[in-house]
Amino acid sequence: MQVIKSTGALERFDHKKIYNTIRAAGGSKKLASLAVKEVKRKFKKNSSSEEILKFLVGYLKQEPGVSQRYNLKRAIMALGPTGFPFERFFARVLKYHGYKTTVDNKLKGKRIIQEVDIVATDTEKDIKWMIECKFHNLDGTITKLHPALYTYARFLDLKRYNFDFPWLVTNTKCSKDAIEYSKGVNLKTTSWNYPREESLQVLVEKKQAYPITILTSVTNEEINKFYDANLVVTKDLLIEDLRELSRRVKIDEKRLVKIIEEVKDICEEEEN
Repeated sequence: MQVIKSTGALERFDHKKIYNTIRAAGGSKKLASLAVKEVKRKFKKNSSSEEILKFLVGYLKQEPGVSQRYNLKRAIMALGPTGFPFERFFARVLKYHGYKTTVDNKLKGKRIIQEVDIVATDTEKDIKWMIECKFHNLDGTITKLHPALYTYARFLDLKRYNFDFPWLVTNTKCSKDAIEYSKGVNLKTTSWNYPREESLQVLVEKKQAYPITILTSVTNEEINKFYDANLVVTKDLLIEDLRELSRRVKIDEKRLVKIIEEVKDICEEEEN
């Protein structure tokens, strides 16, 4: 069986990939094995990756939190369409990794004002980063060479701010040209699955800093209320006093209790 990717390309069905992804999402060995068997049974001919994903998202609900974590990539895409929530989200992820960050920075270059998505300082290594975020809300979209070029040009124009390095972050994939160019000019590049040990997926999962859009129990109206309160990471809902949180997001306390129950399912993984 072959899988039709979102780009239209055909790819051989890889049951090990599905198994490993479910395990990485916190699913038990039993659930991962059963899910693979069900996919093999249900999808005989060439099927789209979208159809298989939709089936698995429903099937994995047997274990709390697994379905949501398995669907992380789509949850990040749901931060759109403007891209600004993605900037705030990634800045918050970096804070969980020990960085100091500011977003939506307007800095004066030699002749014009440059808009820098995130300024981040690695306090442990004392490194200051100028970060450009390139957000896509369609699966299969690739970040090509141009964003890498203008990120580095912006970095050169802002030398007066003593940035040590530029950094390009995207939620999908980068083209080979973008990656090769970045290596040549020492531009750090982070995409969904690159680099392997420090990809966007790894950075999020390592700190369980999941986006608010990973929650399946919330409405779009509630998502926007969280955005308005500058809450873009699920774990942040566990930090505040319930009454204060209700006041900030303008959501009833009883309703918030139910939402927080789902947050705990997602963020508090158990051994399997």
